[in-house]
Amino acid sequence: MIQSFQITRGPRVRYGWGEAAFVGEEAKALGMKRPMLLTDPGLMAAGVLEPVLAGMKRAGMDFALFEKAEPNPSDESIPRAREFYASNGCLGIIAAGGGSAIDTAKAMGALISNGGRISDYYGAEKPAKRVPLFIAVPTTAGTGSEVTRASIITDTERQVKASIHSTMLYADLAVVDPALLAKLPRPVAAGAMMDALTHAIESIGSPLSGPWTEALCMQAIGYIGRHGRRFVEDPSDPEAAGPVSLAATLAGASFTNTGLGIVHALTHPYFMTYGGHHGTINAILLAPVMRFNLPAMREKYARMAPLLAGPGIEPRDPAAAEAAIAGVRALGRDIGIPLTFRAYCGGSEEPLGMMAREAAKSATVKTNPVAAGEAEMKKLYLECLG
Repeated sequence: MIQSFQITRGPRVRYGWGEAAFVGEEAKALGMKRPMLLTDPGLMAAGVLEPVLAGMKRAGMDFALFEKAEPNPSDESIPRAREFYASNGCLGIIAAGGGSAIDTAKAMGALISNGGRISDYYGAEKPAKRVPLFIAVPTTAGTGSEVTRASIITDTERQVKASIHSTMLYADLAVVDPALLAKLPRPVAAGAMMDALTHAIESIGSPLSGPWTEALCMQAIGYIGRHGRRFVEDPSDPEAAGPVSLAATLAGASFTNTGLGIVHALTHPYFMTYGGHHGTINAILLAPVMRFNLPAMREKYARMAPLLAGPGIEPRDPAAAEAAIAGVRALGRDIGIPLTFRAYCGGSEEPLGMMAREAAKSATVKTNPVAAGEAEMKKLYLECLG
């Protein structure tokens, strides 16, 4: 019997090569007035947003440009963005960038509509009012933030990653245009894509997963397994960028309903201690965590195996689940993901106890298919030191 499940409503999605040119037209149709175009200076300098800017001009949309989105946005940067919105008389937000820009827009939107401090909204379903009119335009294929109801914020006082989860954070529209990925540096393309793969694999393992979300994730895993290497080699290739960009959005639409697992529980303390790229950290942890979760995930991993290790693998093969894990390792190796953390942290074990304690407190522990506490977290960190 199929277990009960619920699916929350997300944004309308407009997907396709060249669709970013219609952001201005969509903003006008939504009723935005002088929207805040929120992005980061790197994207503007690289010319990534030229299709968006041209479309805004063609639609006759005036806008206020804020290109100071902070990587891994902090509780200190969100009020600055809110002040810009208010002082420029904006009505509506267009966030163009990776997860950091889109998460900034969500958190800022919660403050604009609800007041208070950003820490007032940490946790689940705290904002009472929706964010202002909001269009999300991803320029990486990884976080899926364009379709999720979550915003991840660095709390500078507590030195932790905090999260806001609320249906009030959903964008009105997500414009997913694979053409915007063309100028991604190889390491960013690789790390972001592995973030999307992690989302799909962890979402399937959640006890909240059901046929609806599993279908999204299997499609995402298949797209990444078939096209991921080619995409990282050339993000401007439409035959590869299209499926990978859609995979990130599909995985985001899934995990916003199911939650994630302990890869993300482990990644956040690591980032707060050593820094690094979120997706790359996830990628290093993914195969070891899959092996840890294997007792509860053998059947599901076996069904993933042909998508990750090649169509010659039969899900009924007794070794299929292990082949899926090996397929994840091989993909990471082929696109330049390090096998261990040693190059980043020098192999020091000193902070691992503290990191394991923080990881064990994560809400994502509750949606991991196998119970994990502090001891298990430390063991996984040690394995990833190499």
